[in-house]
Amino acid sequence: MNPPLYDEVHQMALDIVNASVSENTKLKWATYEKLKLLCEANENTKNDHPIQWEALADFTDNDAQAIIIYRKALSCAESLNLNEYAASINLAMAERCQDSGQSDTAFELAKKANELAKSTNNLELRQQISEFLLHANIHT
Repeated sequence: MNPPLYDEVHQMALDIVNASVSENTKLKWATYEKLKLLCEANENTKNDHPIQWEALADFTDNDAQAIIIYRKALSCAESLNLNEYAASINLAMAERCQDSGQSDTAFELAKKANELAKSTNNLELRQQISEFLLHANIHT
């Protein structure tokens, strides 16, 4: 079963990617704003779900701003007890922290993601986290 707003968020994500590929900056940012408004409209409602926040953060260019949005997604995932989403969000935050030179924070977030992912059946996510930890461990 897909989470609330899955189809709408998924379509917006595809539209942003397609606009990026075709270098249609105006459409990319218009769709991003539409996704942001969707997130804000559904915040603290029965439709609030980490998928919308994670998607918004994924398409946020500024790492610091993305981390703020990921934290909102993480809070939502934790309140709904969705470990797979929490693991994915922690990994995404780890990647953003690594990109912005915060290696220690990135490693800690990835370790948390790994612990959460152990309780899921998502082998692809678990592999991504393991690869990140191996790479981060080599460079720390």
